[in-house]
Amino acid sequence: MDDRKILVLTGASRGIGHATVKRFSSAGWRVITCSRHGFPENCPWEAGPEDHLKIDLSSPDDVQRGAAELIDRLEGKPLHALVNNAGVSPKEPDGSRLDCRKTPLNLWQTVYQVNVFAPIMLAQQLCSALKEGGGSIVNVTSIAGGRVHEFAGSAYSTSKAALGALTREMASDFGKLGIRVNAIAPGEIKTDILSPDSETAILPQIPLGRFGNADEVADTVFFLCSDQAQYLNGSEIHVNGGQHV
Repeated sequence: MDDRKILVLTGASRGIGHATVKRFSSAGWRVITCSRHGFPENCPWEAGPEDHLKIDLSSPDDVQRGAAELIDRLEGKPLHALVNNAGVSPKEPDGSRLDCRKTPLNLWQTVYQVNVFAPIMLAQQLCSALKEGGGSIVNVTSIAGGRVHEFAGSAYSTSKAALGALTREMASDFGKLGIRVNAIAPGEIKTDILSPDSETAILPQIPLGRFGNADEVADTVFFLCSDQAQYLNGSEIHVNGGQHV
């Protein structure tokens, strides 16, 4: 009988998400990954094909469909963690910051659907399984949610601020069911989406004098989902080397 703890993770294909898959898998968890792409054939993670679900988080209908399939895949087992890591951050054609003046309404709507609405939709649909597992929800916000950022656009930044506020509301509402809801706010992490200009523009702002790495973020996510964090609810942990101070 497979009695492993189960994690549902969005945005698992690279960076923080990929590191999170490895961290939980190494601790013996079953990880069900979700992304808008199918499972890559060149990925070395052998459990991936049967535990990967293609969901377009920008489509409310597809989120509903995907949530129903996730419930089917659980086969009545409890869910122990939901990590809402997926996010979109649109840029100008030249890769520069997309500000309030230039972001069209349909792009605001897409960003908020992926970054804010999809997390609460999944939490609502998976609530019963999370309650049964005494589960934990972790929302991945951003340092950009609390300040104007040099590279993150306005739609992304405000959506992450909204996700931080949503975490507080969820902690109150889901907490009554024994489901803890917390957030992590990464700063500049060495991933593929880090701006090429970050080293000169942002590194001097970080007291620790270096960028973070995806494994450090994944360790924080794991902590929030572990028994060591049983009384943490409604927290937002800054993982940024002190950049926010």
